[in-house]
Amino acid sequence: MLSIKPAVRQNLLVIFVNAVVFAGLLAGLEFGVRAMQRKRLGPNAMMSPARLDRWTGWRNNPSYSRRDIEHNAQGFRRSSAVSLEKSANTVRIFVMGGSAAYGAEGQYRDLDPDWKKLYNKDLIDAYLERKLQQRHPERQWEVINGAVSEFRMHQEQVLLYAQILQYHPDLVIFMDGHNDMSGFMGVETSPYNPYLSTPHEAEFETMTKPHSLRSLFYINSMWLRSNSAFFDLLYRKSLDRLQPDSYGPGVDPNEHVTSPVRQADLTASDQVSANRSLSRVGYYLLAVERLRTALELEHIPSVFSLQPELLTTSKKLTSTEIAFADHTRQISRRRLTYLWENLRPAIVREMAEAASRQNFTFVDLNNIFDSVTEKVFTDYCHLTPKGNEQIAEKLLTSIEPSLIPELINKTRAAE
Repeated sequence: MLSIKPAVRQNLLVIFVNAVVFAGLLAGLEFGVRAMQRKRLGPNAMMSPARLDRWTGWRNNPSYSRRDIEHNAQGFRRSSAVSLEKSANTVRIFVMGGSAAYGAEGQYRDLDPDWKKLYNKDLIDAYLERKLQQRHPERQWEVINGAVSEFRMHQEQVLLYAQILQYHPDLVIFMDGHNDMSGFMGVETSPYNPYLSTPHEAEFETMTKPHSLRSLFYINSMWLRSNSAFFDLLYRKSLDRLQPDSYGPGVDPNEHVTSPVRQADLTASDQVSANRSLSRVGYYLLAVERLRTALELEHIPSVFSLQPELLTTSKKLTSTEIAFADHTRQISRRRLTYLWENLRPAIVREMAEAASRQNFTFVDLNNIFDSVTEKVFTDYCHLTPKGNEQIAEKLLTSIEPSLIPELINKTRAAE
């Protein structure tokens, strides 16, 4: 029988005791972080707000919630569940888009002295549902937030087919702009292919082709991030520290970018890049046409709205919004500022002409805050509850003359 020397036995005992102590410390830290998050944000706040999805790249995580954000069992940002079938007296409307439609909080907390969280009740869909119920009580109205942060229109089309259509919507309202324009600015290849700039492709490759050591570490990391509050906290903190200087390399943070930026203010290479981005306006109309066609095949009407942008609004800005705008121009520099100032007006012109020619509803939301004196922006495009309420009112007035009676008659015929 193999005998273990006393010295070796003692060393093994020390290693075992240290391992137990270390495991106990980790368990204590995990318990402490979980308890802290549960008390401050709610029991499900340790979950990731989004999960990887084989069709759209990612979508909202049904398991996620915190004090201010509720996802229902279907993954919509809504406090109540949505059944696949709806009663004959119910009109069901989906709002789709990116983070502004989803209700993401502002990114410029350090510049915002009265920064506040956005609750489900403060969002466009919630305001629109309440307004419809008040003005048209003869029907039960469901306005469902089907938006996903960072989504572009090509992902919304996939989500329509993969999930939304099975809930039998009577109307789908899209609020897009910022993310698709970001794609135009960020992809240098021609012709434009939005899938080349859709994040998480590398993550899918790593997990679905697990032949490398990197795959082993990544899969274990994903498991720990999904199941350990302590590990997820460390991961997010490390990401914050690894973020590069927001102004970028070689940029003087004291150099002021004035508005408007003229094309002549750009370098020759930036002019070429800017013209390439501006030439992609036609793709925006193509993406809209694809969404319209998908819904027309199902006999579902659609509304397309272009979200407000801080750098192009004609609103009289508050002092906080002025600080937001200055910061946005500063980190965008001249080329991107020029594009923000010119891409959106170009899309408005093309969309308005297409809507008139093809008879669909297009709503430009950029100037709806002209009479609002209080703060509505929380950064470059995300909004306060007041901003969301203004958008809900504008959308309602845009669909009330023709679409609302059509939706009411449709449900009456189904009774």
